[in-house]
Amino acid sequence: MDIYAYIVRDHRKLSGLMDDLMSIRLPAVRQTLFDQIKTELSAHSDSEERTFYAALEHAIPTQEMNDKLEHSEHEHHEIKALLHVLSRLSISSEEWMEKFGELKFAIEHHVSKEEGEIFPRAKEAISPLDAHRLALQMDALKLQILAGQNASAVIYL
Repeated sequence: MDIYAYIVRDHRKLSGLMDDLMSIRLPAVRQTLFDQIKTELSAHSDSEERTFYAALEHAIPTQEMNDKLEHSEHEHHEIKALLHVLSRLSISSEEWMEKFGELKFAIEHHVSKEEGEIFPRAKEAISPLDAHRLALQMDALKLQILAGQNASAVIYL
């Protein structure tokens, strides 16, 4: 699997989780799904920035790519801010569902830009072998991040 397939797989998994959450009305089930989405999003964005985006900065050292990557990282920060807001609202409220709709839209916009604009340029500059290596690196880092989050959860419970 190369980095593009790996990232797309993550994107589709998150999309499915968000769709599932939108159809759930039971607050406890909705909370469980939301916690999973937060965990997955955090691990995905952090590992993506530290592997794929870092590789792109070196492979395509242009102002255009730098601007695209900065914009993508900014979108990651906006998504994390929305997650923070959602974490502070009552999950059974109408306001929560409205904010979750904003989150879903922000993620879909980010995914569209990343897959539609960044991937084509990256495929021109990153060799297939390096794309495979990046997938392995991102997966390993993501697993480390997830293990750290789970360890933190245990400590604070």
